[in-house]
Amino acid sequence: MKPVLKNQLLILTVGWFLIVIHYLIFNQFFPNAQGKLGHDHAYNLPLLLDGYYWFLNNGFFSVPWFTPSFCGGMPLLANPATFYISAAQFFSFLIDPLSSLKLTFVMFAALGFWGFYWLLNRVFHTHVWTAILGGTLFLFNGLYAHRFIIGHIEFHAYMLVPLLAFLLLKSVQTKQHLWKWHLSGEIVASALLISYMFLSGMTQLIIPSMISVILIGLILGILVNSPLNPKWFFIKFSIAGMLSLCLSAAKLVGALSFLSHFPRDAYLLPGVEGIFKLLFLIGEVLSVGGSYVNTEEILTNSQWLMTRHEFEYGITLVPFILIGLGALLNAHRARNIIKQYAKVKPGLYLFFITLLLMIPLMLNYYSPEWNQVLKNTPVIKSLTNFLRWFNIYILIFILLAAIVVEKTKFLRQYRLFVAIASIAFIIIQTITTEREFYHKELYNSQNVVTAHTQAKMKNTVPSITHIAANLDSTGRPQKLLHRNNALTQGYSQLFCYEPMFGFDLEFFPFKMIRLGPTLSEHNGLLNIKNPACYLYPEENQCEPGDHFRADQKADAENFINFRPFHYEISSSQKIANTINLISLLIVICFGGIYGFLVLRPRGQNSAKIS
Repeated sequence: MKPVLKNQLLILTVGWFLIVIHYLIFNQFFPNAQGKLGHDHAYNLPLLLDGYYWFLNNGFFSVPWFTPSFCGGMPLLANPATFYISAAQFFSFLIDPLSSLKLTFVMFAALGFWGFYWLLNRVFHTHVWTAILGGTLFLFNGLYAHRFIIGHIEFHAYMLVPLLAFLLLKSVQTKQHLWKWHLSGEIVASALLISYMFLSGMTQLIIPSMISVILIGLILGILVNSPLNPKWFFIKFSIAGMLSLCLSAAKLVGALSFLSHFPRDAYLLPGVEGIFKLLFLIGEVLSVGGSYVNTEEILTNSQWLMTRHEFEYGITLVPFILIGLGALLNAHRARNIIKQYAKVKPGLYLFFITLLLMIPLMLNYYSPEWNQVLKNTPVIKSLTNFLRWFNIYILIFILLAAIVVEKTKFLRQYRLFVAIASIAFIIIQTITTEREFYHKELYNSQNVVTAHTQAKMKNTVPSITHIAANLDSTGRPQKLLHRNNALTQGYSQLFCYEPMFGFDLEFFPFKMIRLGPTLSEHNGLLNIKNPACYLYPEENQCEPGDHFRADQKADAENFINFRPFHYEISSSQKIANTINLISLLIVICFGGIYGFLVLRPRGQNSAKIS
C-alpha cells in the first residue's frame, strides 16, 4: 500500500472512530420511543411529524407556509425557528422522527469534525495530528451536544461553520485547471451552507457564526507566511452572502413580516454585573461547561430562569492547557513576538480581532445605563439573552490551541504524543462530566413516533378536526410538557408552546378561538385561524389572529387537511419568491455544469476553459 494512501486510511479510521465515540457517549440521551427526552423535543418532534404530514399529502417539492397543528393555525415556514428545510425533516420522510434526530446528530457531528480538520490542515497547513486534535475539540464542543440533547435541534447547523470557513479561506489557485469554476463552486457551496443555517432555524447563531468566520480569517492573516489573500476572502464572502440572501429570500421576507406583528421587546435583558465576573463566567463555561454555574448568582435582571443548557459551551480544559504551555515555553521570545505583531498590518488585524472578541462581552455586560442602551437598540431590544454569542469563543480558542502546538518548538516535536494525550483527556473529561440534569428530562416521544408509523403504513394524514387543550378539574388550562402532541389525535393545541407568541403566550391573539370542532361556525367565523393574516393582513383584509370566515370553508378544509389554500401575498413576498426561485434554478444549473466539467475526462480542448 502506498504511504499516502496508508496515511489517508489512518486519518479516516481515527476520525470516524472519534465520531463513533462521541455518538456512544451522548446516545444515552436519545433513548427509544419509551424513553425520556429533553423538554424542547416536545416542540421539535411534533414539528417533524407535522412536516411529515404535509409531505405525505403534497410531495417533496411543495413547501408548507402554514400549519393547522398548533395554536389553532399559524405560520410555519415564516417562523424563524422552524426547520422544515433541514436534514432532520428530510430524514423524517424516510424514518421515524426519533431516528431522524439520531441520524442528524451523527451526520452534523461528522461534518463539524471533518470541517475543522480541513480548515486546519488545508488552510492553516498544520500537521494532520494537530488537525485531528482541533477537529476532536470541535466535535466534543458542549454547545452542539447539549443543545441537541435538550431539544434545540435548530442549532445543529452550527457544526457547518468550520466547513464554511474552509471554503471561504481556501487559497485561490489561479494557475489551476478550471480555476474560475472551482472558485465559483466554493462560493456557491458557501452560500448554500449559510442559507441552510437560516432555513433550518439557526437564526440566533448566524451573526455570531459569521463573526467567527471573519475572526478566523483575521487570525490567518497575521500568521507568518500567511496564505490569506484578503481580496479573494472579501470577494468570496460578499458574493456568498448575497447569494445566500437570494436563496433564503422567501423565508426571510415572510419571517420579517411575522416578526413585525409580534415584537418581543417587553422582556428584560439579563447580563452579568462586573467585567471580572463576566470573564470568569466565560472561562468557566468554556473549560468545564455549565456544570457549576449558579444562574441566580451570576445573572442580573433575569426575567426567566436560565437552566444549565444555556451555559454549555465547553471545549474542555485542553485548549487552555495548551495555550498556557505555549505561553510559558515562548516566554523567552516575548520581545520578538511583540515586535513581529507591532507592524502595521498584523497590528491592524489584531485591533479588529480584539474589537470583534469584545462583542459578546459588551452584549452580556450589565449596568442599568448600558442595559437601557441595549433595550433601545433595534433588533437587540427584542431578544431575551445574549449568552449564545459565547459560541464565538469556541472556534477561536480551539484554533489558537492548534496554532500554539504548531508554533511552539517543544509541542511541535511531540505533537503526536500531544494529540493522543489531549484526545484521551477530552474523552475522559466528557465522560466524567456530571449530567444528572439531562437525565431528569421527562418528554416522552411515544405518541409522535406511533403517529408517524401509522401515517406511513396507511399513507394517510389525520385531519385537524378540533381545537383542544389540557384542563384541570376546575376547567383551567394546564400547559403540560407534551401538549403539542395533540396533533397525533387530530387536535390543534390551543395553549401550544410557541415562543413567537411569548414564552407564556402573552402575545397570542386568542380572539374568538374556543375548544371544539375546527369547522364549527359562530357569528360567521369558523373555529380555526386564517394563518395568512399573521403575514399578510392588508392583502387578505384581516388582522393577525383572525379566523377563516364561513364563506372560506373550502379553504379552511384544505388547511386542516394539510393542503394548500388560497390567500393573497404581499408584493415584497412575490418579489422574494421570484428571487428565491431564480437563484435556486441558477444554482442547480451551475451544479450540473460544474459537475460535467470537473468529472469529465480531460481532452485536448479542456485546457482552453478557464
